[in-house]
Amino acid sequence: MWKIVAGVWFILAVGIIGVWFAHGSQMLTKDKVQVVTKRINPTFGVEEEIVEWKPQFRLGLEYGAPAALLCAIVGVVCLRVARSKQQS
Repeated sequence: MWKIVAGVWFILAVGIIGVWFAHGSQMLTKDKVQVVTKRINPTFGVEEEIVEWKPQFRLGLEYGAPAALLCAIVGVVCLRVARSKQQS
């Protein structure tokens, strides 16, 4: 049973790292994303850039790394418990 629990913790650690990669491998966690739209001003005929900030969560390494490390450590502890019970 402890091996299954350890496997779940390792899968969770890999999942956290996967989410971090999918969110752009950023160092810091971001809660907003910059969206730039371009349009032509009908009055002056020049192109304008409109910058908006949309709320969107992006996992960064500052939260992702400790969480993945903690999950991996718990997985290793579960494996050690499984080995100690197997030897007894």
